[in-house]
Amino acid sequence: MYTLQRQTHRPTWPFRGLDDLRREMHQVFHAHNASTDSRRGVYPPVNLQESAEGFVLTAEIPGIPPEALDVSIEGTTVTLAGSRKEEDVAADETALHQRERSTGTFRRAFQLPTEINLDKARAIHRHGVLTLDLPKSPALQPRQIQVETP
Repeated sequence: MYTLQRQTHRPTWPFRGLDDLRREMHQVFHAHNASTDSRRGVYPPVNLQESAEGFVLTAEIPGIPPEALDVSIEGTTVTLAGSRKEEDVAADETALHQRERSTGTFRRAFQLPTEINLDKARAIHRHGVLTLDLPKSPALQPRQIQVETP
């Protein structure tokens, strides 16, 4: 009588050590990159929407006061920059056990497909969200043309 036995031994991947090394190198080189931290992604996270009238850009910026923000528009490029300062913690009274909130400066630039009307552009800071209302240049906005009869 013959007994069939299932083989449980799997061949070892010969490059496993290289995979481990690659993973460790990635952690070393990307662990302290503030703008692309793997836990948080790019900071600040934004949404950019387009309608026939213009663009709306919203950015999540909790804890950053309006005076610490700089919004500029040059041609079709919108730049959002700012900084979040480290909170003052009295060393004598408290001990910091964990820090997950990032501090420092950030800068992001967004290329729009068309020029905007600078005179009507607005920036609103409310409840930790910055909203940029960026209307398109009047020459680029759709218009209704009245059909006349002679």
